[in-house]
Amino acid sequence: MLGGENRVLLFCLLPALVLVIIFQFIPSVQTIWYSLTNVALLGKKALKWDFLGVGNYVRLVSDRYFWKSFSVTMRYVAVSLVFRFAIGLISALFISSKMKGRTVIALFLLLPMAIPGVMHAFVWISMIEPRAGTINRIFRWMGLPPQSWTYGRITESLIMINTWAGYVLPMLIMASALASIPKEYHEAAEIYGASAWMKYWKVIFPIIRMPLMFCMIIIVKEDMDDFTYAYMYTGEAPRADYKSELLSLYAYHKAFNYYELGYGCAVGVIIALFILVLTLAQVKAGRLAK
Repeated sequence: MLGGENRVLLFCLLPALVLVIIFQFIPSVQTIWYSLTNVALLGKKALKWDFLGVGNYVRLVSDRYFWKSFSVTMRYVAVSLVFRFAIGLISALFISSKMKGRTVIALFLLLPMAIPGVMHAFVWISMIEPRAGTINRIFRWMGLPPQSWTYGRITESLIMINTWAGYVLPMLIMASALASIPKEYHEAAEIYGASAWMKYWKVIFPIIRMPLMFCMIIIVKEDMDDFTYAYMYTGEAPRADYKSELLSLYAYHKAFNYYELGYGCAVGVIIALFILVLTLAQVKAGRLAK
């Protein structure tokens, strides 16, 4: 039997638990089940569908469009990781420094977090418009040729948007990690005559290596199922060149454009498995840190 304190705790957790079951657990189980069938969004198979087992997953292996989408996603994740992590780290080092005016600049650095995700895409679409966009105007002013950001360089455009919108979280995590380091470590490095670069490379970064690892895992997890920016560029129909077809968008198009709901769910399960592996790595890293 539950004691008095446990009953109170269960009563407090019950509303959140009910929401998790309704909006997380049940949809997840249903997605896995649909991925094992050929259920469709419309037509006869929407009412009478067949159980395929792992048929959809076997089909994925030979689906060249899935692998093209997978390649685009991996490139998107890898390049975004480099830029989000690097800019977040540089910004965190600046916030943690003793430079004058850092508070005011920190407010500007936090600006992307205050803007809704959909607005990021609209703002950047106006900036990279081929004819009158701000970036191409700057290119012309510098004597450089304008770029076709909305078509020829669509993947690079998505990475730019994602980097600008997503560097804030790594910046805050790393800034908190830097602020937690006792000042004695800085003083000891200065006493031994270490340069600023050697102080951070040999002393500071090894101390905060676990938060740095957490940042990288979080960035990859976020970007693996990124959807908003690619959808804002592509819309309802997939591009013929698949340059903006991230895995999440590919799953969406399969389920809602081609009405292959079961197959789209199978792609979603693959994405979830990638994120599960990264989550387990994150938990493992947390245990090693202890």
